[in-house]
Amino acid sequence: MFFDRLECIGNYGKGTKWHEVISRFISEYPQAYEKEEASYPLCHGAFYNIMCAELKTDNAYEYHKKYIDVHCTLSGAEKIDGAFFSLFIGTGNFSEEKDAGFFHNVPEKNCTFYVETGNCAVFFPYEAHKTLLVDDRNSDSPKKIKKAIIKIPVELWEK
Repeated sequence: MFFDRLECIGNYGKGTKWHEVISRFISEYPQAYEKEEASYPLCHGAFYNIMCAELKTDNAYEYHKKYIDVHCTLSGAEKIDGAFFSLFIGTGNFSEEKDAGFFHNVPEKNCTFYVETGNCAVFFPYEAHKTLLVDDRNSDSPKKIKKAIIKIPVELWEK
């Protein structure tokens, strides 16, 4: 997992199809603010989902097996907690169809990202992340967020 500005995410994985996907999204990013909640294709089997959501004080951890998740904030600010997958082995459930597993009541986290407009948090398969949390650094922070979640097939990181 890593965290960076959107324009810098393209510096990772140069020479791979991952880089092509990220470059395509960066070129579409200015229009993403205006897009409706839906799924939009990119290239090489990657896509992104636009979503608007109410932020919460707690949520379940999730992980994926087939896709790298890139969470990009379009408006608002979101707290995302990350945790080592080893904390979850043998718990929760996983849907192969949705490529998503969820865990509740995990006692510890290993990192926290505050993802503001223009920032991205990247999670590789089996990296647990708890999203859509209220930014607890400021009591006046927005309670809603609009974001894009880029879903990149994991094999594109290697090619």
